[in-house]
Amino acid sequence: MDDESERVDAKKEKDALMNVLVIGGGGREHALVWLASQSNLVKAVFCPTQNPGITAEPKWTDGGIEPKDNGYWARYALRNGIDLVLVGPEAPLAAGIVDTLRTAGITVFGPTQQAAQLESDKIFAKGVMREAKVPTADYVVFEKHERDEAKGYITKFMGRFVVKAYGLAAGKGAIVCHNLEQGREAIDRCFDDEFGSAGDKILIEDFLESHPKLKRAEVSVLALVAEDGSFIMMPAAQDYKPIGENDTGPNTGGMGSFAPIPWITPEMMDEIGKKIFAPIIAEMKKLGIPFSGVLYAGLMWTPDGPKVVEFNVRFGDPEIQPLAMLLDCDIIPVLKAIAEGKSIADMELKWKDGFAVCVVSASGGYPGSVQKGAKIAIVEQRAETISPKSSKRFHAGTGTDADGKLVTAGGRVFGSTSLRLSLEAAAKAAYEVASGIVWRDENGNGPYTRPDIGKKVPTSLS
Repeated sequence: MDDESERVDAKKEKDALMNVLVIGGGGREHALVWLASQSNLVKAVFCPTQNPGITAEPKWTDGGIEPKDNGYWARYALRNGIDLVLVGPEAPLAAGIVDTLRTAGITVFGPTQQAAQLESDKIFAKGVMREAKVPTADYVVFEKHERDEAKGYITKFMGRFVVKAYGLAAGKGAIVCHNLEQGREAIDRCFDDEFGSAGDKILIEDFLESHPKLKRAEVSVLALVAEDGSFIMMPAAQDYKPIGENDTGPNTGGMGSFAPIPWITPEMMDEIGKKIFAPIIAEMKKLGIPFSGVLYAGLMWTPDGPKVVEFNVRFGDPEIQPLAMLLDCDIIPVLKAIAEGKSIADMELKWKDGFAVCVVSASGGYPGSVQKGAKIAIVEQRAETISPKSSKRFHAGTGTDADGKLVTAGGRVFGSTSLRLSLEAAAKAAYEVASGIVWRDENGNGPYTRPDIGKKVPTSLS
């Protein structure tokens, strides 16, 4: 083959590569941009809602000003020749962005607006679970005008119970109550608009008691789901929602995560697939609302096995960060197949040996109001600590100032993630990576990391 033929073949191959658009600009989206950038099928990754970590990825491309609504996103995708759209956050999914893009002829990975109700409407999700006989907590629904009735209802509880805003509340709308006073306060918080319209209705649920041999029995399992009902489960991850050590303080969007969970066996994963994913996917299809995209099951492992706490319809943040580190294959072919409406029954994902841990560095005051604009310094560390094959700082709430310097721009600022052969070593490495991030806001607050991510985890239930 002569040089000219080789150049022509190389050009054809390059022209066949995909332009991928990632919608969103936090830690989850940085992980998705990072994964897409590693794919040999991808030419360029567009992400206009960027942060400095996203823009540093090798295939990131500046596609212009960030669109502000679904119609603009469709025009943006068409103008930039986008071949595959990955939607990160829950809000645009709930607003029907997938429907808009598909109507415009754009290939997009994610659920329709109706299917996204599994996350955006907890009452809808509970109804589907009930019909599908998916195990979950018993519940009662109250509307805003039924405040007194709701406060009367909770007097039946002798121990813990949960008050939930029914709509999207950025991971902060589920309030565990230990007594009646906390319950009344939680009801008032929802009905007094702390969570906006998401709190117009509430669910009051029985508290799911964990397995007696587990201090932390929460399990996050994400499944990639195709319209025909075929699905691929990712390794079980553990998320840390409360701000403080030993699950104290208010809920956050997530202070850290690790995967896989050592006490989750292959038999347990099989049980999750059969009891949780298969029936809920089948019920959605029966309703005429076939689900495709990511279905995230937040579970409690009880003495009776897994029970659903909630469903999300997108990649978990920060769960996707350790899962991304564990991936040992190109995920883009699976996402593209699902987006094109194809089956994934004959496809699989491969995973590296070991464990990955993500530790979130948060601004002072989080999950409440935070100061932004504190200058960030990254301290040089040992090469083995920050090796790109085993550690990564995913940017979440970062930005730049007028001088182009790195600054804080949100509550959760970084997700320091490390992969090692043991969970203990992965946690140690993740905290070492996080220790290299330094800032001080005007109140003297530096990065806050919850100190117990990936620590003191049992290896089995026996």
